[in-house]
Amino acid sequence: MISTLAFLFPHTALGKITLYPLNREFGEAWSALPSYGDAKNGKPRRPPYAGLASALSAVSGQPVVLMPHCYGVVDDEFAQPAVAVTTRPFDPWILSTAVRDWERCVRKGEDANTLAPLLTAADVEHPNLSTYVRGAEHGTPHAPSWFYRVAAWNFAQRLARTPLPVPNGPRMRHIRWRMDTQGSLISWENITKRTTQKPKRSGYALHKLDFRVVTQPGEPLFALHVLPTFSRLATHWASTRTVFIEHSTHKETLLRMPIGHTKNSDGQWVPYARNYAAEVLEACGMDFAAWPTNDDLAALKGQMRALVPAPVPHVLGKGVGTRFNKILADHINETIKRPRIIQVSFEPTGVELTRPTKGAVTRADLDHALAATGSETVRIIALYNDGTTRRRMAEALAPYTNTPDRLLDCGDHDDHHLSERLIVRFHRLPALDRAERVDWDDELAFLDQFADGALNGAWVETIWNPKPTKRERETGQHRHDHKRDLRRALYERNIVSQFLARQAPPEPDDTAEAESDAETEVPKDYKAINALRDLLFRLGSVDDRLRHVTDLTDEPILVGIHLRQQRISNRRPGAADRTQMVEILTALHTHNDPDRPWHMDSYDHSTHDWRPQAAAEAAFGQHAIGREGHARHEEGALLARQHIESALKILPTDRPLIIFVDTEACRTIWPGLQNVRFGKGPLPGDDLRTPTRSVSVIAINTSYGEVPTPVENTASPRKNPKRPPKPQERLYQRTTSTGHTSWYIAQASRTYDGFGNAGSIGGVHTRFTLPADDWALQRKDWHSFTATQITVPHAGKRDPQQLAALAAQLCHQSLAWDARTRHPVPLHVAGAMDRAHPEYRGPSIEPTNAPEAGETRDGE
Repeated sequence: MISTLAFLFPHTALGKITLYPLNREFGEAWSALPSYGDAKNGKPRRPPYAGLASALSAVSGQPVVLMPHCYGVVDDEFAQPAVAVTTRPFDPWILSTAVRDWERCVRKGEDANTLAPLLTAADVEHPNLSTYVRGAEHGTPHAPSWFYRVAAWNFAQRLARTPLPVPNGPRMRHIRWRMDTQGSLISWENITKRTTQKPKRSGYALHKLDFRVVTQPGEPLFALHVLPTFSRLATHWASTRTVFIEHSTHKETLLRMPIGHTKNSDGQWVPYARNYAAEVLEACGMDFAAWPTNDDLAALKGQMRALVPAPVPHVLGKGVGTRFNKILADHINETIKRPRIIQVSFEPTGVELTRPTKGAVTRADLDHALAATGSETVRIIALYNDGTTRRRMAEALAPYTNTPDRLLDCGDHDDHHLSERLIVRFHRLPALDRAERVDWDDELAFLDQFADGALNGAWVETIWNPKPTKRERETGQHRHDHKRDLRRALYERNIVSQFLARQAPPEPDDTAEAESDAETEVPKDYKAINALRDLLFRLGSVDDRLRHVTDLTDEPILVGIHLRQQRISNRRPGAADRTQMVEILTALHTHNDPDRPWHMDSYDHSTHDWRPQAAAEAAFGQHAIGREGHARHEEGALLARQHIESALKILPTDRPLIIFVDTEACRTIWPGLQNVRFGKGPLPGDDLRTPTRSVSVIAINTSYGEVPTPVENTASPRKNPKRPPKPQERLYQRTTSTGHTSWYIAQASRTYDGFGNAGSIGGVHTRFTLPADDWALQRKDWHSFTATQITVPHAGKRDPQQLAALAAQLCHQSLAWDARTRHPVPLHVAGAMDRAHPEYRGPSIEPTNAPEAGETRDGE
């Protein structure tokens, strides 16, 4: 059995809240507020409810939510009516003064005072949260949107009353928690510190417990997910966005505040409190904490602690480790007893997950796998400038020659046949070493000679390193990363690509040592080997490893639907306010004939056709990454659904379909994926089902906040009494009281399983109790177990557990990786295409005016 960090709690355990119902007049007054921008030079915008809620949290020292009161999806944040919810009633004078001054700030000094009289006149209610729950008897509990934010507050307050006992040898170390104004628990007095000597610097971090109330498929009770994080603290103000402040009036509460940055009279960048929190505190007669200097932050002085703004180099790693999760889960079970909560757990099924095939495609299977590309000839174009990189590429290709133990011997600028289908050509490209931008259309003109019908893929050396060298830092140089521009230029030539980072040259002592020990076996260059595997994967190579772990006698098409919303990012006015929907569809065609390899197609939106994977990826990379007008809600969701359904309709109609979707990304497009309407609302492929054609839908959820975090495998014997046993390689399940079953696969990371003591240190110790001799391991990331949850909203003509087992097996046995992937192969391939696009989380390509196939201008 797998225990988790999720807990079901009876509705009577939800407790009471303080609620201010806001009438229509309040909504009208709010709509009359002018646009404002407290981000100094930011674009003025309509004031969000969260702005006032943040200011009220600052003066009250308690969490506050101001949101619409509705049970459906909130498309309009300002829908009426609204409610203000908190833990205790506000002091009337504080409430009136705070709201009035906040409105005055929004109105740039005008004292209109339209909101405060309406808010203070509201009849304060103290209802039980359980009165807002609907549908529990049918296994579909749901509540107003604000409910999910506030339901965890009472739980967090109860948990904070009892310190967390952490075993520390024969003694116990007790960790005291303090609640912040977002409802999280912070180990404020228990900071982890690590200091390095070269360079001389110190880093700090604290433990934070976030709580998220969610529903589980078919479960009548709400589930509370506990999400521990190791939050690293900034040692300077640059780019910081969030700060914790020890409240001067409410000592037991920490104020979590968004911050911005502006220049002072001396031209220096300094932080300021967003949402006019400092001005509101001053109006209420409260002192705002003095902003610490950078030196104070670096020494952890003062009442403020800022979070690091993004993944940055830090002397402390990330993650709390599996032992901390186990201690925390036991503590919650011991602390919250009345009413009794139920720890969510999953029972093992009889389905064992196997991975009989590991490693790269073998030479014996190479041509068979390359036949899946749909091309008679596949050419790898190896672009390099460093001789060592060329040698690494040649060594990785050697196993595909007739002499796998010898280095591949071939010159540049000529095709060299490795097998009947695979050829390679090396080409030195000095432009790869340029620090400035390159005209890749000119540099890659030599590729125009390849018009022989072969499928081309580029294996490209890259030297860009996100960490500048000491010389580059001292001279202020910034090396341009060519990967986005180069990948786009290759896509324009219908060439997919994979990059290989250049190795740093060995130190002289290392070279001498290697020469003196000739008998030492040379370690494998896994980075080069894996890069070659990824390139073959992108070209559409599929060997029989998937066929060996599945039993699909009716030859279904396995479809993956990958959706993601991304902002448009360019210099056009208003572009940042628009979003686009990334829509990638893949189709893995299965066959019973062993002489026919399975093959992967992807949907080309520009031609409205399904094309071989490499051709479809190249076409995808030539256009904007997403589709404007498509969105997650309302008309945009309907457009996305109709577009995807039209793509599914042109797949072969004589084959059954098994459709894999990402639950979190797709459930607003197809409401039948939502727990409240599970299997009863619209689903992908609804229009394709016939009495003779099966269309199954499998939903895959990998969301950290929704999928219960695995704690331990309680059925396994403990080799180490401290270390929680890891999950087995099998499918787990959980059936609710309403008879609904969901499935679950959990795993330890490869880092946790390997790398000796450094990989699994978080399973034996906590960061609070790590021995001094091992303190340097604080710099490592401490991995926890991860999981994927599988549900079947529509089984078609198949057994639901067999579908869940198929999804699990297609995660466990991947195409180009020797470990488990988070998504089954069709979804994994779609996600890889998204991440390879030149616009992925980056600047947008200017849209063209040419209509796509099937579209017309001016309604023609």
